[in-house]
Amino acid sequence: MLLQKNHATTYKNGSIMNLHTRRELSIVSHVITRAQYEIQQQAGIEVILIPRYSNKMMEDDVKQLFEAMCECWNVQLAWVSDKSRANDRPTMRKLLWMVGKKKFPQIPYSMLANLTGATDHAGVIKGIRSGYNWLNVQDEKFLKYYEPVKGYFDEL
Repeated sequence: MLLQKNHATTYKNGSIMNLHTRRELSIVSHVITRAQYEIQQQAGIEVILIPRYSNKMMEDDVKQLFEAMCECWNVQLAWVSDKSRANDRPTMRKLLWMVGKKKFPQIPYSMLANLTGATDHAGVIKGIRSGYNWLNVQDEKFLKYYEPVKGYFDEL
């Protein structure tokens, strides 16, 4: 059974955000409960089934969010994702990770890394921590890139 979307939540740039409705989650819960009962009745085995939702929709949403933020800096996500440390790319990546993790707390750090050309999750964790430190001390260079995207922090 496919779950269909009846409403659309959008980002500031008009891109559609994928969210499951309460009704959809209720359907999933009902189907799982029924399946558990059937397995217990037919096989005599008590099981606990846990839904695992695809990360693809979340990955698409985060990518759209990152692309919208990059538009604020007049750059492309591919440019920010370049491993170069030139032109303040690391600062932009930190801001992308900070908003990505704040807006999607369940997203794996490794996915944030993959979307921005980073090599592993540890760099993302360190980058987020570093970004909040720069924000707290109101670093001038950091604020130069924060100001155009601060609305993404406010809307959370």
